[in-house]
Amino acid sequence: MTDDRFNRISAYLDGALSEDEAARLEAEAAADPALAAEIEAAGALDAEIGAAFDALLDAPLPAALTAAVSATTTPGTRLEEARPTVAAAAPVGEGRAAAPEVPEAEPGAPGQAALGGEAASVGGIPPGGNAPREEMPPPDYAAANENRRPFFSSSIAAALALLLVGAGAGALMTRALAPGTELADGHATRGWMDEIADYHRVYARQVAHLVEVPAREKDHIETWLGKETGVPFRVPDLAASGFEFRGARLLVAGGRPVAQLLYTDGEGRVMALCVLAREGEGSDEFTPRSFDGVEMVRWLAPGAAWVAVGEPGMDLEAVAREAAQEV
Repeated sequence: MTDDRFNRISAYLDGALSEDEAARLEAEAAADPALAAEIEAAGALDAEIGAAFDALLDAPLPAALTAAVSATTTPGTRLEEARPTVAAAAPVGEGRAAAPEVPEAEPGAPGQAALGGEAASVGGIPPGGNAPREEMPPPDYAAANENRRPFFSSSIAAALALLLVGAGAGALMTRALAPGTELADGHATRGWMDEIADYHRVYARQVAHLVEVPAREKDHIETWLGKETGVPFRVPDLAASGFEFRGARLLVAGGRPVAQLLYTDGEGRVMALCVLAREGEGSDEFTPRSFDGVEMVRWLAPGAAWVAVGEPGMDLEAVAREAAQEV
């Protein structure tokens, strides 16, 4: 799917197209089963993501997160219990802490002890007495964070929850829309082509154990793998493209059985045709994809998705077009 085509489908599902643009796309889809299938698959994906959002929003927050939010948002919470500071806070629920006990001064003003307490009053301080005090309110030892505005408010907690939801949905969207990781229908992604690429990297290095069933059992391969995958097919003869059939394997990708037909060229390089079942009509498109050194060309047949898999430099599109005529 090209970027322009994807953008049009996305805008159509979002209701962002004008009436004329929407009508034009609907007319194209009516004449193009592949486009209609893409729109249907994208709509199903949109519903899946919406359901995922709903499930995440309805799920309770983890207990650890709830506890952390409560501990940092309640005014008067004694944070010093976890990290002591100089200003000791009152325990929760006990109000303001009492002023510390301050011992009374010894009788007499400074220097009076040296005078034996018999000196006349000095500076208004009576002999042997205490200096008159000005009544002062006790120090205000409020709880350390009593008047602090909560820095982790409920609105921030809600934003965090939405961020977590967005991260989950973003991961889902990345898996679902990243180029080169499509499902068998070729539209919504689940990474099955990545798995095929992984298999190819392993089996392309094999010599004595390249295949599970050898080419001489071609009839058995067609019957066995056709039944396992649910896709009846004939093993294509690709000699005209320079590839000799060597045999086959049964794989699993995207949770579905996959038939892997293995070929080698005159240089011993391995090329494979892989097929798995899908719903929908076929398409005339042959779409190239690259997976870290593994090249593919995908095409859609009625009820099946095929890929030609090989190395850079192979004319896989020509191979795919030839195979599509024979399978």
